[in-house]
Amino acid sequence: MFLKNPKAKRMAGNVLLLLFSLVAIFHVFVLIGLVPLDMVWGGRIQKQEELYWFEFISLALNFLFIYVVLARQEYIKTPIAPGILRMTLWVMVLLFSLNTIGNLNALNRMETLIFTPITFLIAILCLALA
Repeated sequence: MFLKNPKAKRMAGNVLLLLFSLVAIFHVFVLIGLVPLDMVWGGRIQKQEELYWFEFISLALNFLFIYVVLARQEYIKTPIAPGILRMTLWVMVLLFSLNTIGNLNALNRMETLIFTPITFLIAILCLALA
């Protein structure tokens, strides 16, 4: 969107790929119990079954986000039209902007301090790529 420089767009996409990959690894760590329950989902998840459901959805979405960025960067061929990819990136901007607000309201201060800047950066980078 606001980035016209192809090198800057490429860098934004590469940083997004790195961040989404790291977030996916984090979600795996949550699933296997290496991250405390109160540090995710605003500290509001109480049951293990809820955690599994939310984490599997998060992993699926992360893989979708990675696919969208790979396709937008033309690292992979896709039958999806460029306009649909741009629209999806705009949805991602909205999603990560709302997630940033949610992180500011998390019950766990560590979640607020760590994930607020990450989701804000992801929102900005998605905007740059849209």
